[in-house]
Amino acid sequence: MQHIQSHGPLRVSSKRLSYILQGLPLFLLLAWVTKAFTPNLSPKAGLLARDLELNLQIVSSSAALWQQLLLPCFTAGCLLWIIRSRRHVNSYISILIPMMTFGAFIFLTLLWSDHPDDTARRALRQMLLFTSVAGVVVISRSNDRFVNYLQYFSVTLLIYEALFLLIPHISFDVYGNFTGLHSTKNEFGGIAGAFLLIAVCIYRYYTETAKEKKLAIFCMIGWAVLLLLSGSKTPMGFVALLVPLLLLSVHLLRLVTIGVIVVWLFILVFIPVFLMGVGEAPIDFYRSILPEEALTGRTGIWYHLLSDIKKDVMWGTGYGAYWGVGDVPEALDIKWSYYRFLNTGHSGFVDLVLEIGLIPTVFWMLGLWVFVASTRNSADPLSTALIAFALLHNCLETSFGHGLHFVWVLMLLSMMNILYTHAHKPDFKRRFAAALSSGGQASGSQPSGGQSAGSNRFARSG
Repeated sequence: MQHIQSHGPLRVSSKRLSYILQGLPLFLLLAWVTKAFTPNLSPKAGLLARDLELNLQIVSSSAALWQQLLLPCFTAGCLLWIIRSRRHVNSYISILIPMMTFGAFIFLTLLWSDHPDDTARRALRQMLLFTSVAGVVVISRSNDRFVNYLQYFSVTLLIYEALFLLIPHISFDVYGNFTGLHSTKNEFGGIAGAFLLIAVCIYRYYTETAKEKKLAIFCMIGWAVLLLLSGSKTPMGFVALLVPLLLLSVHLLRLVTIGVIVVWLFILVFIPVFLMGVGEAPIDFYRSILPEEALTGRTGIWYHLLSDIKKDVMWGTGYGAYWGVGDVPEALDIKWSYYRFLNTGHSGFVDLVLEIGLIPTVFWMLGLWVFVASTRNSADPLSTALIAFALLHNCLETSFGHGLHFVWVLMLLSMMNILYTHAHKPDFKRRFAAALSSGGQASGSQPSGGQSAGSNRFARSG
């Protein structure tokens, strides 16, 4: 196709304009989930009572109408662009179906949900999120451009977040931790950690010119400084673990992903079954190795939630039917209120068991294992690194299936980007079937070191 020079007031070539328009949906989606459109401009409170009062917003009252309409309108806009081409429609369906099966199940929990209205609303939001992310990936067209768009957004958001250093009464909490345009340091820390990992990955595997290397170094230094200022230890630890592995080999990142899945299968299934078989209580065993003060108090939260998990351990309370539902009680009992207004259990795996039950959670992890194994020869370094980060982050923070959480959206983008790369290979169906029949051993050799599978060089903008 021959691109012509525009003679309009913008003086921009149709090729460059097409490049900008294809990246616009990804920019808008990431800006939305990072709250760039709705920054938290309220001063950080120092009193517990004030914090509890501010957290009353988590109850089942709905968001503003314009916020509820954003995701459906965004999905519709992506679909209008995609349906122009039959090839794009086929690609869209091929990467959407795997996630829609998970979405169909969380909708099914409506049948036994403790709060069916909240389950229906939150499950619908997840379905719309899946369709939106799939649309963004298809519109981006290629992994090279996908990486380019992520890099440009990283630079934009880094500058935007850094500007909040100029207004410290908004961007720092009472403990001196930098929160940026977000309400808490943990929320900002997850975003900063992810973009720091993205910058390192791009520098290691995708940069070709000196300009691209300088841009990646700028992002690495900027996000590292902001992450340190946030004081968020969880993403700091995960980034410190993943960066050396990323620099050595993408294969090591895949092992981290599988390792997290295996560890949680042992925690949730194998160890409890063994202990009950020998007549011991699993909770007593876990308390003996992890006291309630461990992991900055997270284990205390998990032990508190265990009584509710026991009520229906197999199928849960229903998706989105535990946190932020029901009437707001009197906030007089401080300890009780502390648990009541948490928002999450600070572990996505614990929250999955709590809301959708043990059996669906195990199937979700096994399905993720199959995905990682069967796509091993086509997963680019960036997507592999983000999936590994998301799995680690979900151990001590809740992101999987949690609203429009940034880490959850990044994981969806990474998984669908890998599926999109698969769908455009001529022997995809044969290789995928062979991978499943052989226990995840796909044909072909796995590149290591500085080269990734397929064409994944960092493309320069037109």
